[in-house]
Amino acid sequence: MDKEQFKEKIIPLQSSMQLLAERMLGSVADSEDVVQEVFYTLWKRHEELDHIVQLQSYCMQMIRMRCIDKLRQQRRTEAHISRLESLSDDEVIHEIDETAERSALLHRLLDKLPVQQRRLIEMKYFEDRSVKEMQQELNMSDSNLYTTLSRTLQKLRGMIGSL
Repeated sequence: MDKEQFKEKIIPLQSSMQLLAERMLGSVADSEDVVQEVFYTLWKRHEELDHIVQLQSYCMQMIRMRCIDKLRQQRRTEAHISRLESLSDDEVIHEIDETAERSALLHRLLDKLPVQQRRLIEMKYFEDRSVKEMQQELNMSDSNLYTTLSRTLQKLRGMIGSL
């Protein structure tokens, strides 16, 4: 799908997408953010959109899934904040230290991985790259990418389990 087709087919769906997001999230600002995120994702995948038969349904499903993710994230954040509010200052500092230690441990474990496996994890989980982008940068087929990702995650679990 080229730029003009994108403007013709996707942009007119914005109001419907916005309404669905507002209904699900109850917030105009959050719904605008979600719609913009989905538009960005759609544009990154614009070459693949020609193969979508029900484009409107596809877009609305993306909005729905992104709203669900946002609601889950908000609940986790609220629960975490509530838990932190109930802690003393010393306990909050301890919590921050533990988080920093876990992050440092993760990076040490990632450094032990072969370059391609480490790069795959970074692209997938830290950079939120699409499968197509990862395939292009790493020069991997679809099945090879998923197999390598699965084996890498299994390897990381094993490394964590052996600590």
